[in-house]
Amino acid sequence: MSSSFNNIFKIPERSLVNQRLTKAFFLRNFSLTSTEKKLLNNTITAMEIVAQVNFEKSNIPSVLTETDSYENILIISCTLPNNQLGKYADSCTQFIQKYIAHQVVLVVEDGNDFIINVAEKRINQVDNNKLVVEQYFNTSTLSKLYKNEQTLAFFNALEFNNLDKTNLETTYKSYIQTVVQYQVAHSIGTFTKRNQKRTEEDMANLLAIENIETEITSLKSQLSKEKQLNNKVALNVAIQKKRQEIEDIKQQLTTT
Repeated sequence: MSSSFNNIFKIPERSLVNQRLTKAFFLRNFSLTSTEKKLLNNTITAMEIVAQVNFEKSNIPSVLTETDSYENILIISCTLPNNQLGKYADSCTQFIQKYIAHQVVLVVEDGNDFIINVAEKRINQVDNNKLVVEQYFNTSTLSKLYKNEQTLAFFNALEFNNLDKTNLETTYKSYIQTVVQYQVAHSIGTFTKRNQKRTEEDMANLLAIENIETEITSLKSQLSKEKQLNNKVALNVAIQKKRQEIEDIKQQLTTT
């Protein structure tokens, strides 16, 4: 498995680990909830540390401040049973990013598909040995067999040689930028590599789209229960306005 995904990441040999991440590690070191134990014991098939990028292995300088820790980047895979990716991908990303106190690029896979996840983490101000997740970024589902032009451009941007390796913070943020731009490409149909400032703007726009889509879902729920014709008309108008807001934001995403 790890070798096939490293065809995407192209991590140098000296940084490859290919070490099994055991379930016992989580059970022994953390106070898991009953839901987390069930996920770990009954759903996750295997986990592996594919690679570790740090100063010792790559000569990329670390970054450590009062709020941020970029000392290790781990490439981790998590394998699920066939056809279970859609159901459990989010649970797996939240579980692994929560308990692994490093910056993690996570691949969650089943037999046919996979997603790539990254997360913004900050140092826990109560316990400096822990990192707290502030935001997750997931790709849409990627096929192991089928690749289009958009996917190939995304994979090219993920290659180690194409990352900003000024330090480990810029390296990890390169992964975040690339995943965010793939999310943008999923909305507008074209993958374009952009700088950090533009990526932050795109992140805000993607979040705005997500929030508006939640509002539309709520309006549709109200519409399905509404009996009065005039209220139905008003709700339909509100839904159309929200859809137009999404289209306007997508237009902003397409501008260079």
